[in-house]
Order: sequence, then C-alpha cells, then structure tokens
Amino acid sequence: MTRLRKRLALRDERGFTLIELVVAMPIMLIVMGGLVVMLTTISNKSSQQQEVTTLQVEARNALNIMDNEVRGAFTGDGSSAITFAGPTQLTFYSPDQYQTVAATGNSFHLRQISYQVTTAGLLQRQSMTTTNTFPTASCLTCGGTSQWAWGAMSPWITVVGLSGKVINANNACVPASPTAVPGVFCYYDGSDVTNTINNPQSGTGWSGTGGTYPWKPQTFTGSPSQVAAPAGILTVIITLELSSGGSQPVKFVVSDMVTIRGTS
Repeated sequence: MTRLRKRLALRDERGFTLIELVVAMPIMLIVMGGLVVMLTTISNKSSQQQEVTTLQVEARNALNIMDNEVRGAFTGDGSSAITFAGPTQLTFYSPDQYQTVAATGNSFHLRQISYQVTTAGLLQRQSMTTTNTFPTASCLTCGGTSQWAWGAMSPWITVVGLSGKVINANNACVPASPTAVPGVFCYYDGSDVTNTINNPQSGTGWSGTGGTYPWKPQTFTGSPSQVAAPAGILTVIITLELSSGGSQPVKFVVSDMVTIRGTS
C-alpha cells in the first residue's frame, strides 16, 4: 500500500509543459530587460552627477585661488603687476604666501603666474618663483644687484577640465544678449565699471538697469590678442562656463569680479 502511494505521488509531481515555458520565457526576458535598463539609467545618472559635482568643486577651488592671486598682484617697485592680459590668457606678478623675515622687516618671494584656457577647454596654471626676496631684490626693470632672480618655470598644470571643459573661451567680453555668457578674462580700468555687475545665473543675466550693460571692458589688439596697456587694469572679471561630459552634458557658470588690491 505504501509503495502504491509513493508511485501515485511521483506521477503527480509534473514540471512545466513546453507551452508554459514558451509563454513564460518572453515575459521573463521583458522583465529582466526592464530591470537592466533601469539599473543602467540609475548608474549613468549617478556617474554624471558625480562628474558635475567634481567639476563644480574643481572650478570653485581654482577660482578661489585665482581670486587671491590676482587680488594680491604686486611687484614691489611700482611697475605693472599684469604683464599680459588676453581673452584666454592672463600673466601677472604676485607675492607668495610665505613671508620671510629680513633685516628690514617682512619680506616675500615674487611669483610670475600665468593662466590659460586651451583649445581643448582646459584651464591651466604655470608659475615660477624668485630665489631672492623683497626688499633686497625689488626691481623688474633695472639691472644690478637689486633685480629679481628667477627660478625654473613650472610646467602647465590643468586646474579645471579633468571632469569637463571650459566652453566660453571664444566669447566676447560684451555678450550679444543679456543672458549670454562673456569671455573668460575681461579687463577694466577705473572708469569702466560704473555699477554692480549682476550674477550671470540670476534672472537678469549680465544686463544692468533697463537691459543695458553697465560696464565697458578694455579692448584687445594685436597678435596674440591682448590689452595694449595692462598697467591701467584695475579689475578682472573671470568667468568660466563649464560643460560636463557624457551624452547629456550639464552646463553651469562660475564667475567672480576681482579688484587688484594695489590699484584700488
């Protein structure tokens, strides 16, 4: 009797029929495909957001450093602190942040600093530092023992562009419209800036009261293009319009207006 029950039980434990498998497998494929698409989308969004965050941090850190260096531009002998002022390159002199103590008081090494935006949209920095200090050496134009002695020039180092690129390198300093983004480096003397410049990410963009531009930038001449008289520059507006990578790039702007401390 027991053996008969076991045989009947085994006969009742049937698997899926061929028809059931044919119907179930496409359904499973559709479900699995949907899950794969959803997980891929979530992964791509997360990766893109991480790239945007990294690019924002890069840009803000670089802009903060540039602000401090440009604001403190100084030579020690009254000569022009800015030596080259172009639309995509800026070169100037600025003391280092590490004061030394000399017999006559506080002293510093002088740095020549350059920033450039490459055709690939990279913001790069290059510098060299003097081996002697102010005020022992304090003259860029005279000869003799009082002249600065320079060390080696560093290679170009990319400070923005590892996670995206600068896309406004060819823009004009006076934009075509109030909401358009100006160029990377725009320069102004004491009479140029007449009003507060609006945040480019605000509703009014770069326009002033009534939709007019409240400032007049210095014009570029020559080849390579540059401001003819950089000694008169009082203010530099640095604007970085950045675009992240990926199939759906995200664009944003970081910008600051920097007044050179020694000329204000």
